[in-house]
Amino acid sequence: MTSAKVTREDFLQAIELYRNIGHQKFPAKYKLRKAQHLFLIHEGACFGSKAILKAARPSAAEKARGFSGTEAAASQLRRLGFDVVDVRDPTGGEIVHSLLDESLQPGEIKTRPELAKIFGGGLRGGIMPSIGTPTVLIYSDPKIGEELGYVDGWVPDDENGLLFEYTGHGLNDQTFAGGGNKAIRDHVTQGRALRIFKAVGKVPNSATVLHRYVGRFKLDEQSPIDVRWRANKAKVMRKVIVFRLRPTGPFERLDVDCIPPTEKTQAILVPADVTTSSIINPEKNTKKQGSRSAVPELEFQRREAELDAEFRKFMQAHGHELMRFELKVRGLAAPMLTDLYDTTAHVLYELKGNIGRNAVRMAIGQLMDYRRYVNPPAPALAILLPEEPHDDIKALLNDLGIALVYSADGTFIGVPGLGRETPQLAK
Repeated sequence: MTSAKVTREDFLQAIELYRNIGHQKFPAKYKLRKAQHLFLIHEGACFGSKAILKAARPSAAEKARGFSGTEAAASQLRRLGFDVVDVRDPTGGEIVHSLLDESLQPGEIKTRPELAKIFGGGLRGGIMPSIGTPTVLIYSDPKIGEELGYVDGWVPDDENGLLFEYTGHGLNDQTFAGGGNKAIRDHVTQGRALRIFKAVGKVPNSATVLHRYVGRFKLDEQSPIDVRWRANKAKVMRKVIVFRLRPTGPFERLDVDCIPPTEKTQAILVPADVTTSSIINPEKNTKKQGSRSAVPELEFQRREAELDAEFRKFMQAHGHELMRFELKVRGLAAPMLTDLYDTTAHVLYELKGNIGRNAVRMAIGQLMDYRRYVNPPAPALAILLPEEPHDDIKALLNDLGIALVYSADGTFIGVPGLGRETPQLAK
């Protein structure tokens, strides 16, 4: 029997079977391990097209023949009059995500098995990419977060609107080397939605945890992640990834889900390698961005990473210690992380990956903001650039009393607190 003999009625029966089994178990039944991009839309619901095709084949012999690819499955379904959309396309993705929104409303409370039937995803772990729907399920448990020194939740709105922070997974330095953190980072290019659930107790007389649905989110396009310095369960300090998420569909914002503001202003010194760039690519933070990265802003951060690494190497050769400040400001929920701070010469640096006027203006504003909290007070200020800027930029910084440092011919020019000798950078 050939695939041409698979009828519309066969597909309708497969769809009904899919409905009964659910998004978690149905793809697993047909040994589909990779996420689907193409989804069948039928009667107000979505289904993985490849899984539906496999279920509709009327004989075991058919399973061994062609039509194993997702595109072939979509073509077969379309020929029989079904609608199939690609979730990697914004329009197709929004169709599927909106249909899934109707399956669960923000504020509803479910167990993981119940959520798995709706969205797919596993029954264990904090970040669960689904093989049944274009979804990454994100579970937040306040008790676990408190043990590790961080809190997930809403922070005060910024100029771009509502913002939810979620700390990534990993008991040591957190990276994107596979696993859930990578699934969140890459969700845009994979056409996936991020759905957040918060633990709110247990089923009476049971160990089964209950989860309240917060809503549908995506990574902030301008500043997708922060990096912070936190203790693990063994009280060892490590780098953690903090995802900055914006709601993109139905959501519920409760006071209990808001991160409380900081009670006391503090300036805490942290290692110089606690940076967004170093965590984006922990093996070599100067590596170029891949073409499938979810957020264009990450490429700009990588350009600054090379300048950062070379300058730290240069300063180490001079015997100067470089660190950073994590600034916690009274009344604000989210801390700020400065660029480099020369503890030897008491100089606060802001780095930019280009020499444009807007970049320099931003650096000036950041330095003026940060310097108010640095301890010891009144640090000298400096802006570090990858090359010599225009004379007017140089004049502007001179008028403001801000040192200009830039890379030239294998060394750095204008570094405050150094003698005349400027050793070459190590090759």
